[in-house]
Amino acid sequence: MDPVEKAREILRAYPLCDFCLGRLFASMGYGIENAERGYAIKTLLHMRLVYDYRNGVDVSEDLKALARVHAPTRRFLAANGIKVEEAPCYVCRGLLKDVEKYAEGVVKALQPIDFNTFQVGSVIPKDVLEREREVMAKFGIQTGESIKHEINRRIGRLVGEALKKPVNKERPDVVATVNLADGSVKVSRNPLLLIGRYLKLSRVVSQGRLVPGAARVVEELLDPIRARFGGRSLVFHAAGREDVDVRMLGNGRPMVIEIKEPDKYKGDLSGLAVDGVIVSRLSYGTRNDVRELKAKAKTSIKLYRALALSDRPLSGDDLAKLKALEGAVVVQRTPRRIKRLNPRAKRRRMVYNVEARLVSERVLELFIRCQGGLYVKEFINGDGGRTQPSIAETLGTSLEVVELDVLDVE
Repeated sequence: MDPVEKAREILRAYPLCDFCLGRLFASMGYGIENAERGYAIKTLLHMRLVYDYRNGVDVSEDLKALARVHAPTRRFLAANGIKVEEAPCYVCRGLLKDVEKYAEGVVKALQPIDFNTFQVGSVIPKDVLEREREVMAKFGIQTGESIKHEINRRIGRLVGEALKKPVNKERPDVVATVNLADGSVKVSRNPLLLIGRYLKLSRVVSQGRLVPGAARVVEELLDPIRARFGGRSLVFHAAGREDVDVRMLGNGRPMVIEIKEPDKYKGDLSGLAVDGVIVSRLSYGTRNDVRELKAKAKTSIKLYRALALSDRPLSGDDLAKLKALEGAVVVQRTPRRIKRLNPRAKRRRMVYNVEARLVSERVLELFIRCQGGLYVKEFINGDGGRTQPSIAETLGTSLEVVELDVLDVE
């Protein structure tokens, strides 16, 4: 496509400013601003038309169309006795001439926030967008960029220079949206994500919501970390879960702390130890870390320690039977204790190793290495036949889980 000839067709129908004409050919040359591109195309068209005009070709109408939006062409026609008035741009109506003026308001709105990266958005009058679509559709433009993109880029450049902060189009800390109708600026703060691990040393702290037997919840105990960044609220994401009476020991469980609407995106990343919960190895994360955390929780290997009470005395010969469970695929219907889930749903998880020793003739200590998502208590006690196979079924006894700890999450 010859951009000069295409511009000739377009300008016959619509007077366009340098910005709006140049934007139609944005992908045909990088490192050039739309206004520079638009003016260059008009100048080349001017030269072509003047050459034809002086060689007897009747291009007076094209010259008049160009003159509406090109001062050199108006001067040329005026010198030849033809006066043409300047016309406003059909698309933007002059909006793009001084769009940089909105940068000052964005800078002022962002200054109270201690952020690392930003993006500028805009709300543009609908009639401007409709006129832009009309021009692009009528001439089948495939090389342009949107007026919104140009506005965001031009304002963003000045904001970045003023605040010495980089633009991030994928995942900025903050987004400042300018309403071009009234000049107002709305700032949205994306959540701050911190990845790390936590240990839960208490049997009365719930990982999630407050449940019977729980004195506190992990999310509540993490509030000092939220306060470090001035966030409005905190959401806790963990790789799997443990019951309120289960301790999380060893190297801890992977987690992501999501801080909503923080005042700052840089702060103290030291650990936290409070009321039986220890947080360590904190670092800055991304939304992809949350997705990976949830996905790995279903397949990661976990090591558990349990104490179980048998209703009959056990012997070494009984413990030898547990080797049959190594490598078994355990099928579990939703445990009776979990009422919020479909009771008929079935879960299949792998058991890799089972080791056991007798603390006394009726007290059994178990070490179970298994796939994440296994209902370990039910794997031990059988849950009335809802879990098969189970340790209780294999031993031919009834087992009550007295203690359960998570020792390792790979």
